[in-house]
Amino acid sequence: MMITTPNFFIVGAPKCGTTAWAEYLGTHRDICFPKSKEPHYFNIDFPNFRWAKTLDEYLDYFTDCQGFKVVCDASVQYLYSKVAARRIADFAPNARVLIMLREPESFIRSYHNQLLLNFDEIETDLRTAWQMSGKRPPEKVPSTCREPQFLNYKRVGMFSEQVSRFLSCFPAVHIKVVFMEDWIDEPRRLYVELMDFLTLLDDGRTEFPVVHSAKHVSNRTFHRISQRPPTVLKKLMPWVRRIPGLVNFRPSHMIRQLNLRSGYNEKVDYDLMSEIQAYFSDDQVRLSKLLEQLK
Repeated sequence: MMITTPNFFIVGAPKCGTTAWAEYLGTHRDICFPKSKEPHYFNIDFPNFRWAKTLDEYLDYFTDCQGFKVVCDASVQYLYSKVAARRIADFAPNARVLIMLREPESFIRSYHNQLLLNFDEIETDLRTAWQMSGKRPPEKVPSTCREPQFLNYKRVGMFSEQVSRFLSCFPAVHIKVVFMEDWIDEPRRLYVELMDFLTLLDDGRTEFPVVHSAKHVSNRTFHRISQRPPTVLKKLMPWVRRIPGLVNFRPSHMIRQLNLRSGYNEKVDYDLMSEIQAYFSDDQVRLSKLLEQLK
């Protein structure tokens, strides 16, 4: 059997449009994404956030991608990982890499909100979470957090360090960096640019619906049950689904949908946003200089 391996990587950052662009690009006849788009195989420094732990498991993700010109792995923590860039380059030295970023203050706010939704974070106050970055005591790390390194907001947002790792491993022409603020109003323009980047023919796509807009939950207890169902419920469900008419019964999904609300739970703390912007200002200058290499 022919082995299909990725030749295109969307490496993050999280909450910068990676899921939306996986959906947009995934309808192109020459591009294949696995059903689960984020194997997170190469970030071995995040051992609890690797869904494919062996090469065979990793390649299994792409068994349906034979015959496609572009095969994509879209794992958003590759960018933050200190080792993924080199491991990807060793595995696929001719691959194309898409890096998606946004302004650090909006990124940190959105990222914190997503960690809350995933139960990797339980500190609902962003200012408190931000102030604990890099010095969070063990008792403040939730038991449901899959990787404590994700809670260091002041490191996660250091984009110049992350981009530089990929620039040191891949030719500049194989890397494209885009900012959410630049494409959000004109996604068609970026789509055309990506067709050129991937050396594919433009299929004329003009529809770019909003994907994964910000959400929060109205009740965190209900959300915890829906995200991490208790063991007794997991054991009970196979029996419940034997009842006629309940074969597709998914109570966790129902609770999750009823509990979700659009937008953020907290109002914008403009003083904190200014503080975050100032914190990353030097890093943003370094990032701008790095991006000159891609022009």
